Amino acid sequence: MSGFMLVMLRGMHQLETGFGVEAVLLIFAFFVVVPAIVAAVGYSASKGKLKNFKREMYWTAFAAAIGGALFLMVFAQRMNADVRTWQYPVQLTCFGLGAILFGVAGGCLIGIFTYRRGAKNQDPRGS
Repeated sequence: MSGFMLVMLRGMHQLETGFGVEAVLLIFAFFVVVPAIVAAVGYSASKGKLKNFKREMYWTAFAAAIGGALFLMVFAQRMNADVRTWQYPVQLTCFGLGAILFGVAGGCLIGIFTYRRGAKNQDPRGS
């Protein structure tokens, strides 16, 4: 595991009972959900599915999504909420949203390089 994930596990898991539900969700988010979102956004970019997105828009979406993801995940890490308080579900929600935004940012990064206009929008005569 990476150092960041270990820090997140330590920061989010207050009880010393071993791996809990939040640890499983953390691992599931980073190894299943995030790659699935990256693949979906990258595939739609390579097929030109989003009609109003161009390469510049993928750059903008990548910058916004990675900034939001980093903010939410660092905020969740530094929150240090106890499991018995109302802040704990807020911490888990912030981290989950950050992970989803991290997947969107990765997909937009892939979309920058694989973007093609849709075949339906191109004129076959070349004009």
